[in-house]
Amino acid sequence: MEQIFILQHSYQLESGCDETKFIGAYSSEDEAKSAIERLKLQPGFRDRPNDFYIEQYALNKDHWTEGYSTMTNIFVKCNTGEWVAVSAEILSDRTYRIWETNDRNFLHGFKYKDLVKCEEKNGELFAIESMLPLK
Repeated sequence: MEQIFILQHSYQLESGCDETKFIGAYSSEDEAKSAIERLKLQPGFRDRPNDFYIEQYALNKDHWTEGYSTMTNIFVKCNTGEWVAVSAEILSDRTYRIWETNDRNFLHGFKYKDLVKCEEKNGELFAIESMLPLK
């Protein structure tokens, strides 16, 4: 089976977001390593010379075989009356599924995998209505 070598430069920003640059696709690992040598002295790359990654892939094969979800943070009121941010999957217009895995027993009326309607206030999403949990 034919292989391809993908070269990327990836690191995490101070904000916690990943920054990834696709550099190229190469016919051998040695070709990808040669590209690293050519680039590691260039602006930006020279500040992060250890953040290059080479991954080997088989050609003509699916490498991502599952669907995906888009996640965001929503605010949920807890038993103390304060609003706390939890991870949630975006399902449709104003509907979200709570995916918070931490011990959040203090969430007022909401729990892991609950479906909630949210309302946007000042650019933030707030859970306002509980729906039936997903089984």
